[in-house]
Amino acid sequence: MQSDRGAFAGKQLCALGLGRFGGQLAAIEYLLKQGAHLRVTDAANPETLAESIESLSHYPGIEFEFGPQTVETVKNCDALLVSPAIRPSHPCIMAAKKWDLPLLTEIGLFLNACRGQVLAISGTVGKSTTAAMLTDILRAAGKITYLGGNIGNSLLPIVEQIQSEDFVVLELSSFQLDYLRQRQPAFTAAVLTNLTPHHLEWHGSAEAYREAKAVMFQGQISTQLSVLPESQRHESWPGKAERVYYRVDDLNGEFADWPAHDQNNAAATMRVARWLGIEKSVILEALHHYSGLPHRLEEIPNSLHRTIINDSKSTSPIAALAAIETLSSPTWVIIGGADSLDDPTPLLSRLIHHENIQGIAWMGPAGNRLAGIFALQNTETPQTVEDNLNSAWRWCWENSQRDHTILMSPGYPSFNEFLNYEARGEQFVMLVRETESQTN
Repeated sequence: MQSDRGAFAGKQLCALGLGRFGGQLAAIEYLLKQGAHLRVTDAANPETLAESIESLSHYPGIEFEFGPQTVETVKNCDALLVSPAIRPSHPCIMAAKKWDLPLLTEIGLFLNACRGQVLAISGTVGKSTTAAMLTDILRAAGKITYLGGNIGNSLLPIVEQIQSEDFVVLELSSFQLDYLRQRQPAFTAAVLTNLTPHHLEWHGSAEAYREAKAVMFQGQISTQLSVLPESQRHESWPGKAERVYYRVDDLNGEFADWPAHDQNNAAATMRVARWLGIEKSVILEALHHYSGLPHRLEEIPNSLHRTIINDSKSTSPIAALAAIETLSSPTWVIIGGADSLDDPTPLLSRLIHHENIQGIAWMGPAGNRLAGIFALQNTETPQTVEDNLNSAWRWCWENSQRDHTILMSPGYPSFNEFLNYEARGEQFVMLVRETESQTN
């Protein structure tokens, strides 16, 4: 892929959004090291961004601007660096498009500079796990492999050390893909884990969300690979890559004790790994040793005589539904967060009729809305609407019994209480530890 080295020297760039962690910081620093001059703008209070500001303040070519972002923000700039969290309808982005200013993103900069073989993973749910599984398989086969994108730290600071024979596994969100639409990257392999309408308040429609996912395949050529679930066999997807479809039956009974969603993830990774020439025995051994990711159906060791599961990464109803489908013992569930336009009907239907659900603690605007719908159809299962995670946990703990399960699978993004799902999951674990100390 074409390198950006030297392309931004002396350029006047505007960074829309600073943030407290992640790719935007890495991209800003990358451009500064290229010799660009950056005006970094953010609508947030600078006090909340003090750590990020401090990490960049020693660069001579940077200035900061805080407060409302208007069309004036991007005037007299050669290009606009955009955080993928910002919607394309933002006035500054609309103005940049009107003036034909290039839109830069951290992932776009990385792909321009990366020499390695990039394997892209996306989907509504399961993309983090699938990316991590594939990384484990490649490393078990002796391949130098980097994992990044929407998971872990930005790879942009180390892009120069990635060689042409190395592999890069990128988990890509629909936001990141949407901003790659014009670029049409040609991924060595691209995997769609599944597809259910999501982030509709960002994309505007289910079709626009699907089109963002399709960006993975648009630029691929015949020597590359696209992998999709069997359910997509009769759907139309772009690209010229070799196309294969995966299903759980491909595993031939392996991992039969795994949850259905993880079996799907494993089947997808197997398709890619076999295409890359990795022996089946190596693939199976790596998958058998796969230990899972934090905040994804993560069982929390405890002395409370309960099975306690942290599934904070569950930020869509379909993800919470996948968690509910794993239950095999009496369970108390914590659900809710910031509301979204995602359809909760399949999740509610399963909760209403699931024989193992003992009670539900709802949180946030989404929980408040779903509690009302649930109560109209199920008057027997205890439920409560709580103001925060602390009280939701406390209700589940006090009402549950020995050998019961307590599952936090919110099904929605974090509300005002938490910065992100990681902070939410860490708080949940801390509440479990506090209860242990008070009980023992």
